[in-house]
Amino acid sequence: MTPSRRKIHRTLVVASVLALLGGCASLPPPNQEFASAQAALAGAGPAAAQYAPGELEAARAELADAQAAMTREDYDRARPLIAAAQADADLARAKGRALSAQAQVASKTQENEDLRRRLLDQEAQP
Repeated sequence: MTPSRRKIHRTLVVASVLALLGGCASLPPPNQEFASAQAALAGAGPAAAQYAPGELEAARAELADAQAAMTREDYDRARPLIAAAQADADLARAKGRALSAQAQVASKTQENEDLRRRLLDQEAQP
């Protein structure tokens, strides 16, 4: 090999090694995201437990799997699990609130209907 080819070859080898090392570098652990997902799960509320138990259980399972992945330092696996846990916890909270509100509306509607009947019965009596 000529000196110029050797220099080009060495440069390519060094560049390849640096590229490989750069590709192996991973992002830092998603501790903040994990804490946020935990807070979302904890804050889902009693309505979520009553009306969206499936979503809460999915969020708990995903968070547990994410914790296991983080323990293994498999942050690339943990990140989507954390995002899924956050989404399921948010969904459980929203679903719980919506279904709780629907139940309250149904209850008030029934109360109004009962009052209406009593008033009509009182008017019908002489």
